Amino acid sequence: MKKQDKKWEKVVRNKKWNENQALINNAYKDLISKLERCPTILEIAEKTGLNRNTISKHSKDIKLETYINSSLRSLTPDVLVSIYNSARKGVPASQKLWVQLMEGWREGLDVTTGGEKLIDWKIEAKKKNGNK
Repeated sequence: MKKQDKKWEKVVRNKKWNENQALINNAYKDLISKLERCPTILEIAEKTGLNRNTISKHSKDIKLETYINSSLRSLTPDVLVSIYNSARKGVPASQKLWVQLMEGWREGLDVTTGGEKLIDWKIEAKKKNGNK
């Protein structure tokens, strides 16, 4: 195959990818509004007429927050009540989520030095062993 033919083939593939991406984006937008939830890959495939594998390949490029509208955001209070009720029943995941949402708790290690200079542990170890 000639170099020019390969370039043309790539252009055609990119065009098809972009066309499919647009179809999938529109399907997500329509189905989220209609279903008031995130659609499944099968639902997107049925709506677009594309193969499920094609939808899966494109899914990493989909930004769902683009499609979430105010009608879905209105469900937030109900979700918070559900999290609260579940946390009260002792479900650890719900308790953790509640504390993260309501108290701003974050996982991780916060190391502060109180203004002191941090020691380069590799250098200190070498000094102890007599190496420079």
